[in-house]
Amino acid sequence: MSLEIVAEIIAKTANCKIEDVKPESELVSLGLGSLDTITILFELEEAFDIEIPNEVIPSIVTVDDILGKLENLNSAA
Repeated sequence: MSLEIVAEIIAKTANCKIEDVKPESELVSLGLGSLDTITILFELEEAFDIEIPNEVIPSIVTVDDILGKLENLNSAA
């Protein structure tokens, strides 16, 4: 899964610069709330043609968490 695509979607939703989106960045520090996170995950589902289970949403705090979940889903498919 590409950090570039994930960062692009996050930057668009957070209305920030793509270079501000780093793996260690916390979504809250980028100005994102829980609704924004759900929007991002929905867009990632569309972009990667995957389904992200709702139960993983509370465990997503950083950009790296998203990348990890996407990697796990991709390897399980």
